[in-house]
Amino acid sequence: MLHKIESGLLPFRCLIASTSLEHGALNAIEKARRAGIHQFIAVGGDGTVQSVATNLDRESEVLGLVMAGSGNGFAAHFGYQRNLSQNLDIIRKGRRQQIDQVSVNGHRFVNLAGVGFDARVADLVRSSKQRGFLAYLKAVAQLMFTDIFWTGQVYLDKEQVEGQFLTVVVANASIFGYGFSIAKGAQADDGLMTVVLVERVARIRYLLALPFFFLGQAHRLSWIKVRTVSRVQIKPDDLTPVQTDGELLMAAMTYDFQIEPRSLTLITA
Repeated sequence: MLHKIESGLLPFRCLIASTSLEHGALNAIEKARRAGIHQFIAVGGDGTVQSVATNLDRESEVLGLVMAGSGNGFAAHFGYQRNLSQNLDIIRKGRRQQIDQVSVNGHRFVNLAGVGFDARVADLVRSSKQRGFLAYLKAVAQLMFTDIFWTGQVYLDKEQVEGQFLTVVVANASIFGYGFSIAKGAQADDGLMTVVLVERVARIRYLLALPFFFLGQAHRLSWIKVRTVSRVQIKPDDLTPVQTDGELLMAAMTYDFQIEPRSLTLITA
């Protein structure tokens, strides 16, 4: 794939550098900067995009995407498809958009974060040798009949919501991945966050609701609340995991979310 990317972007000068779990993309970015390169392409899924995007200079550096990971919800939100030629065509055209980033407890992300069930799924997938949609499906099935709910408070600007939740998602863009839309209407350049509160109901209702998510109609479900806000604080009663762009963070008793308006220049379709 890397050879196809390099040849597909001629006559642009390319420097191919790999990332690592230990150092993320920072070493690769610094290597490119020393070579005078200011346009970057993240080849991978949402975790790779996060690793690259959150290390770029907001004033002078630009990010393009190639869908090559598991979920790729962020790329899909901006019109990228699972087609290398289409991705490279978008990058060559170079249409740029200033978009927001979000941080939780100081950790920046680009797509979405989830406190609760989806973080547990991400943890299970990460420890598995499998990847792709079947790995996520297997993890969901494995967890569905365990202790998946949490109790706590969610502060949304001036509103407080208290209860039991499957998950609370804080979204910058709209898609988890694989066409699974969680935050219909989320805009990544409006200086706001879309918060999706998935309340506790009978487990069978989550399974029956899957078509609503694939059709982008989850907001119609009575047990899902959607808010668009500028400030979010989540306080679980007990330690509850959080994931950002599919990457698990250290669990905390309080999660403070902040929006960073138009802090990333992205090449979009």
